[in-house]
This record gives sequence, C-alpha cells and structure tokens, in this order.
Amino acid sequence: MDNTLIVFASNHGTVEKCARELFRRIDGKVDICNLKRRNFLPDLSGYDAVIVGGSIHSGKIQDEISSFCSENLELLATKRLGLFVNCLYSDGNVQQQLDDAFPETLNQKAVVRDCFGGEIDNLKLSFWERIVTTRMIKQGDLLVAISKERIERFADIMSSTNESKN
Repeated sequence: MDNTLIVFASNHGTVEKCARELFRRIDGKVDICNLKRRNFLPDLSGYDAVIVGGSIHSGKIQDEISSFCSENLELLATKRLGLFVNCLYSDGNVQQQLDDAFPETLNQKAVVRDCFGGEIDNLKLSFWERIVTTRMIKQGDLLVAISKERIERFADIMSSTNESKN
C-alpha cells in the first residue's frame, strides 16, 4: 500500500483546511504534518509520495516551507511529489506565485502543482493585514474563494499516480 505524507504550514487556517481535505481524498495510507505545530518531522524515507503546501504572503511562501524544501531537496526529488499554494491572487499572478514558492528542481519533478485559492478570516488577521487585504480586494486584485474542484483534481492525480505505480 502506498504511503503519502502531506506537509504544510498554515498561518490563518486556510492551508490546513485544504491539507485536511486532501488527506480525506488521497487513496492509501496518508499522514499529515503541520510544520507550524511540529518540532520534528516524520522520516521522509518511509513515504512513497509527499505533498507540500503553504500560503503566499507578500509574494513569499512561509519560511517553514522554504526551509523544509531546501533541507530535504534531494530526498523530495526522489518521491512522487505534489505541490500546492493558497493565495488570493487572480489567475494572472497565480502561476508566478506557484513557480516562486518552490525550488525549480521540485517544480519540475512534481506530478501535480496547483493553487487552491484563498479565503479571509478577519478575526485571524492582524490590523495591517486587514487594511492591506481589504484595499486589494476593493481594487480587484484578489479573488477570495477556495476551489474544491482544484483540490479534488489534485487528489485524483496523486491517487491515480499511486495506482499507476502498482
């Protein structure tokens, strides 16, 4: 049976929500690890597939995800790999955000990469985050919605990749 690890970092809960939805939809044995809450990481060598996800803030993915990818680059490149981001940018900027979030080696190796969109919970945002986000939404630069369809498609691709390996 295939083993999949979902590794993510979530600042305000959106990435965690998407990671948990993937967890429910991926076939086989799946473990989940929130880098914001863990001091150690499961042994990556025990997994056939790894999914890495984070959110984009001010054009960058979280430091925990960047560090995780850098520190595990060689091992990640040997796995079936899925990469995702959550961001509020509209389609024109999404591909660039996804490309910039992960090292080029991993972008090329991934069997699936996608952006699941984003959401805003004003109760979890700082004062300045609320001001900037509200202004950008009014200007039409941001799209506030999580795409369940993209999450389903991502899970289907990772699951079908699992099946084709057997």
